[in-house]
Amino acid sequence: MINAIDYSYSTYTTTQRTASNTLDKEAFLLLLITELKNQNPLDPMDNKDFIAQLTQFSTLEQITNMTESIQNFLTLQEGAFQAQAASLIGKYAVVQTDQIAVSDGTAESIVFELDEAAPVVIRIYDSNGNLVKEATSSSLDAGTHAYVWDARDSSGLTVSDGTYTYTVSKINSDGSETEIGGVEGGKIESVKFRNNQIYVYIGGKEYPLASIVEIMEEGDNT
Repeated sequence: MINAIDYSYSTYTTTQRTASNTLDKEAFLLLLITELKNQNPLDPMDNKDFIAQLTQFSTLEQITNMTESIQNFLTLQEGAFQAQAASLIGKYAVVQTDQIAVSDGTAESIVFELDEAAPVVIRIYDSNGNLVKEATSSSLDAGTHAYVWDARDSSGLTVSDGTYTYTVSKINSDGSETEIGGVEGGKIESVKFRNNQIYVYIGGKEYPLASIVEIMEEGDNT
């Protein structure tokens, strides 16, 4: 019988709870008990309505428990993934990149790989996105190639030291272009975890873990 319900739970007041914008299972039960306590004795809650609300409470509790289980699982997975990422230290990796540094008037090489013979066009941009230099090659064989930039712009003037971005595009037989990007390789010196993201350091430079395209044991990079 509904009248036999113990209302002692209703002494649980909102002052004992931490403010929240969501309705958790304790708040839901508190509302249900309060509703029962303040119902009209001459017109009590219908048993079907009461059972429906209890069912909602049971569902809410199950969802809450499931959410906690999923969160615990994700936490464990994150820890395992970080441990796996840390095991990469000391290995040789090839990463996709689009940056090139100029220091003391000397630029790093731009390395790229072709899957078939084709000409390529390389465009280099400053930090503001302005085109600094564009170079087009003759047809190159499939394989790995390097472009050595002389750190001069299209007018022949030496550019300032700093970091520049670039694109490498393969020129197709119909004249269209397919961007293939550049790559860089080296030993993974350390791994860093920041804002739920994983980064590796190669040659003192930081790369997202997702930019790695190949990993091998040191000494196998011949």
